[in-house]
Amino acid sequence: MVDSTNRRRFLAASGITVVGLSGCLGSDDEPEEEDEQTQADSSDDEPNENNPNQRTIQWGGQGSENATQECAEDEVGFWKWVLTPGGPEAIEEATLFVTIQPTDPNAEPVTLEVEGFTPGGPRGVFQFNVFLEGGGTVQSAFVEFTGGGANPLLTISEGECREDDDPVDVTVITDPETDVNDSTATLNAELFPFEEEFDAVDVFFEYRVAGSTEWIRVPGDPDSLSDEGGEFSAEIPVEPNTDYEFRAVAVAPDGTEFTGEIRTFTKEDEPDMTKPTVVTGPATDVNESTATLNGELTDLGSFGVADIEVFFEYRPVGTEEWLATEPETLEELGPFSAAIDVEQGVEYEYRAVAVANDTRATGEIQTFRKEVPDKELPEVVTKPATEVNKKTATLNGQLLTRGDFDEVHVFFQYRIVGAAEWLMTPAQTLTEPGPFSVEISGLLTGVEYEFRAIATANDVVVAGPIQRFTKEPDEKERRKKEKLEKKKHAYERKKREYKKYKKKYEKDQIDKTTLEKKKRAYEDAKHKYEKYRRKYTKYERKKIAYKHEKGEYEKYEKKYEKNRIDKKTYEKKKGAYNDKKRAYKETEKKLEC
Repeated sequence: MVDSTNRRRFLAASGITVVGLSGCLGSDDEPEEEDEQTQADSSDDEPNENNPNQRTIQWGGQGSENATQECAEDEVGFWKWVLTPGGPEAIEEATLFVTIQPTDPNAEPVTLEVEGFTPGGPRGVFQFNVFLEGGGTVQSAFVEFTGGGANPLLTISEGECREDDDPVDVTVITDPETDVNDSTATLNAELFPFEEEFDAVDVFFEYRVAGSTEWIRVPGDPDSLSDEGGEFSAEIPVEPNTDYEFRAVAVAPDGTEFTGEIRTFTKEDEPDMTKPTVVTGPATDVNESTATLNGELTDLGSFGVADIEVFFEYRPVGTEEWLATEPETLEELGPFSAAIDVEQGVEYEYRAVAVANDTRATGEIQTFRKEVPDKELPEVVTKPATEVNKKTATLNGQLLTRGDFDEVHVFFQYRIVGAAEWLMTPAQTLTEPGPFSVEISGLLTGVEYEFRAIATANDVVVAGPIQRFTKEPDEKERRKKEKLEKKKHAYERKKREYKKYKKKYEKDQIDKTTLEKKKRAYEDAKHKYEKYRRKYTKYERKKIAYKHEKGEYEKYEKKYEKNRIDKKTYEKKKGAYNDKKRAYKETEKKLEC
């Protein structure tokens, strides 16, 4: 049990300030049901008279299913709040004020002040972590912040009761290896959430050839994970017909090490197989904000064309991490391409990649640079979509400046997320900065779309940031997603149980057989969730490809009826559509098994 001094020290290290009742502990809280007047006020976005740049919104009950956390005396209530920007403008800073009625009905309500942070980078959502001994029910909340878009939203995304042992151990689990191919293997692990006076640990892997005594640390700087925990992985080189051992390691700021269990795997001797051959071509259409990468699949090797996925890896010259474009499968040997976003004055390097089963082939590395132009460019931003109904949606953008040009042509590119090609709306000509919009039709339910505003002047092309919107799924799609969520919740519940029993085992409160039983249940639930998640992801990808191909086929069908294309071209497009439809139906059938 953590005493109040230790708990305050932990909360202070977490950026939480306690206000209200003397002796009460700060933490994020959950909202509860509010009356109609409160609901109406929750959407207000009020400026601060003393600071006109500061905004305030009240919580409107979003995530109220997580508002109540009735915890035992030796547990801590935890609430995770998120503030979404509601537009392309980033939130600069945010503070949450929340009032909680403790689980003890005789206790007075507690008001807490919590500083937010951005776990996903400076332009992402703001997160607030709230803790309160014994838990309770959120009564009300509001957030003060600067920046953000037109539609910010405050939500309780998670809530749970956590054990309040002191000290709290750091638990790292070594997961099975994956992607063992002809020259590399991926090591995997998971850091469980922890509560300590420090709020982050360094994590990495150690490995060795089985039978040797010296561990080899995976090269590179270790990753740093917060007390929220998370999964991490690393790639190591492997030799055929060799046994390896590896383990995950977490290191606290004071140097204390925590290691996961040792796992083993064997890199089997590879059969005599020939890799595919892929060639990297020169970049084309390099404009002010995008470029097209080109490559060609020239030889299948020992594989069929349907077994090979091709894509590109690219990065700014001098950086370590490769970024990847969306993989695609070709119908035959030949060229392929992908568009990427680029920044002016930055040199990029890229390469074509072909992957068949566990065999990977890469083309030579090419480079290109988008030089900074002499003229001042137009500025354009993409605004959120509006009026998203059954079949249509309105795309919105704004031309901020014309740059050095008298007139600017603006339009939108849009597509299903994951599709290779952009569709374009008709262009509009603007002679002054200002907003512009267009309605698009033929949208599909249960599908996520992305779009961006484009501004052109002479040979200059500038793209705004990408926005997304989703057509609500139908009942059948909703059931598939609910099944995925149920498996995820089952896995997370088993994970928490295993962590709890691991601590009991370390205190000699249970025997090893009981611990192993909980561990097997956790690993089985995780396996079932990961298996279904992979099938669901593949199904979603095939569904999007099918629906995109269906739209393309319907366009070609109309062209053929008007004698604008020949029968051979029409039949080829029809065959591609039928192939995508068949692949989609097969993955749907496997998902329902």
